Parts: sequence; structure tokens; C-alpha cells
Amino acid sequence: MQQQHVDQNLQEREFCFLQDLTRKLASREIDLPPFPDIYARIIRTIHDPDVSLQDVSRIVVAAPDLCVRILLLANSALLNRSGIKVTDLNIAVSRLGLSAVNSATVTLATKDVFKAPKGSSLEYLLNKTRMESVKVAAYSYLLAIRAGLREEKHNAMLAGLLHNIGTYYILSMAGGFPESISTAIERQDEIELARDEDIDELRDILICAILLAREANNTATEETDYDRIPACQALNINSENVPQIIEEYREEVSSFVSALK
Repeated sequence: MQQQHVDQNLQEREFCFLQDLTRKLASREIDLPPFPDIYARIIRTIHDPDVSLQDVSRIVVAAPDLCVRILLLANSALLNRSGIKVTDLNIAVSRLGLSAVNSATVTLATKDVFKAPKGSSLEYLLNKTRMESVKVAAYSYLLAIRAGLREEKHNAMLAGLLHNIGTYYILSMAGGFPESISTAIERQDEIELARDEDIDELRDILICAILLAREANNTATEETDYDRIPACQALNINSENVPQIIEEYREEVSSFVSALK
């Protein structure tokens, strides 16, 4: 009973914090810091049309924590279907590709940007929110593949990683993120509206990934009627197959979350 009361208080504080942050972002009352310099330089390098994987490997070495995450990702069940272990950073970057390295960089950059005093309740809430985003990113990546949208899988992953941060922040970091990601994040709450096939593929994936993550975490506030949600209909997700999808993706999602903790 006491634990239930503690959990309820944490949920209330989390809701108030996120509500306040959302309000400030929307009204531009808050000045958000830029990405740490090393991560900003890595992201700029990745988006240079003339960059090579070797160039990226060389600059990534300057961020030890990112090197660790890249190696973990390269060996995760989600991104390493071959099962062959990688211990060399150059090989890991080559295996992942620029998009996945970019996603890992953005994850760590946002972690550094949104810091809170160690041991504080705010630190707990921010870490909880960040790890939920990582799980949504994993589901987004897998759903893009499931939907036959392999060319969108890395954008889907990035949208999942960023969906809790807010459109304004993403736009303020323009140049690093495709417009489709900003659009998907901006419209992620429009789950009951009719969809536009030409522009809503990424939003469909994000909506479904968020719902699956909540279902897997048992954090859904109410029972979800998947059969009535246009995004779920588009991706052939329904009340009957949701448990099967979650079980099928369990290992890959778990390994991805562990790699980006």
C-alpha cells in the first residue's frame, strides 16, 4: 500500500514536470542549451554529404561514452542479426551505418543537455522519460521493418528517441533532423484522426510504437482499443496480435534499451 502511494506521488510529479516543460517549450519561455560541443561536431560530421565512415570513427573516439554505446549497439540483438561479436570501433561504425551512429549520438547528447542534480526526484523522472523514449525507438525501428519501410527504419528510431523532447527543441536544432521526424512528433497525439497516406507513415509507426511500449511496461492509463486507431489499422496491429508482437520483439527491445542506458 505504501509503495503504491509512492508510485502515485512520482507519477503526479512526473506529470506536473512534463506539463510545465511542455508549456514552457510551447511558449518559448525556456532557453534550451545547445548539444555539448563534441556531440554537435559529431552530428555535423555525420550530416556532411562527403563524409566517410572512417571520418566518423575518428571523431567518435573523442567521446568515450559514445564509443561504448556504439559497440554495445553493434552487438545488440536489434542491430546485430548475424550474432558475430564486434570489438573494433571502426567495424562497429561500419556495421551500424551513419544513421544508427547519429541516433546514438543524439541519445547521449540529450542526456547531457537535460541534466538534474544526482539523486534528485527530477533526475529519476528525466531518466525514466529517457528510457521510455529508448524503448519507443526500438519499437519504431522494428515496426518500420515490419511495415516494409526499411528505408525509414532509422528515421523511425530517431523519432522514437526524440518524441518526448518536444517539437520546438527539435526545430531549434534544425539541420540534424528531417522534417518528417518533426511532423511525426508534432502529430503523435492525433491517434484518432484519419491519416494521410502520403505523409503519415512515420507518424503511424511512432503512434504504434508508443502504444506498444506502454503496453509492454503496463503503463497504459486505460485499455486501448487498437482496432479503432487508424495508425494501428495501417500497420495491421490489433487487440489480438499486440501480445504476440510484444513477445516477438522482447529480446531485441531489451538489448537496445540496455545498450543506451
